[in-house]
Amino acid sequence: MRPVRCHCCHVRPSGADPWGSLSCLIRPRKPLFNRNFATIAGGFVAATVVPPARTRGVAPLAYRLNPPPGWPPLPDGFVPPPGWQPDPAWPPVPPGWQLWVQDDMEASSTSPGAPPLTPGGYYTADTPAPGTNGFAIASFVLGLLGGVLLSVIFGIVALKKLRDRPQRGKGLAIAGLCLSGVWLVATAAVLVAVFVTAAQRSATTGQISKSGHLDVFSLHAGDCFQNPSGSQPDPGLAQVTAVPCASSHNAQVIARLPVPGSAYPGRAAFHAQALQGCRASIATVVDRSKLTETMKLLWIYPLPQAWADGQRTISCLIVDSSQDLTSSLLK
Repeated sequence: MRPVRCHCCHVRPSGADPWGSLSCLIRPRKPLFNRNFATIAGGFVAATVVPPARTRGVAPLAYRLNPPPGWPPLPDGFVPPPGWQPDPAWPPVPPGWQLWVQDDMEASSTSPGAPPLTPGGYYTADTPAPGTNGFAIASFVLGLLGGVLLSVIFGIVALKKLRDRPQRGKGLAIAGLCLSGVWLVATAAVLVAVFVTAAQRSATTGQISKSGHLDVFSLHAGDCFQNPSGSQPDPGLAQVTAVPCASSHNAQVIARLPVPGSAYPGRAAFHAQALQGCRASIATVVDRSKLTETMKLLWIYPLPQAWADGQRTISCLIVDSSQDLTSSLLK
């Protein structure tokens, strides 16, 4: 039987045939060489070429393609043409994987050697991917804005992905984690400062036992504090320095009046309720022998925003503008 020669045309992978279409024109020719076929692992068939007798010197070894895991099945007898490269959609070549391996027999000088692969379109463990890792960018931006939890999560994910697939962005991921750490430290410092400087109450009596800052709507009846504006409370006052009544102070809460209703009453309604209720409190709870001409009866009521936040009380105050008090005014 006369051997035949197959002239094949190789094209770029596309469509249903990922390795390219093969179309052959078979016609009788003189014997050029013999083909031996051997089955290899994975069910692929590789062809080796026996060098003709006229070949002189040392003939180069033939190479065959060794597809890594995840690539499409290799067609029988597939020989990549020079310049062939894998489809970019295929998985990257695992680290240390030999994409081209030598056949176990010498080939003629006309056998194809390992075709050079043009860089680009696929990545190996040593080839960085283009662009900057998106998780690293997100970690850095959230770290700047104080999104600590997401910044830490995205930073860890970015470092893991960059370890598996080199790409720009490692510095951004590390910076995002560092910024998140700064936010955590700053938040912890603020919380510690607030705790240290906050007023504390006795667990048994409920009275102020340690001086410190206290929200005006957290003042209880009988609490003593330093009124920062002297004889007239600041309308926008939010915090005061609460102190034990035995310490020097210039104001004391004598009563707290609940305000009924859900709609904001307005200044006139607050004034009418406070004038009547606070005056009645002086007669019932205040030691009148401790009152002086320098003392005034004042009150604090919630502004619209505080009302929307749920504050529904009027605080009645006695403020002394001329001297510091060192005892409670209550009976």
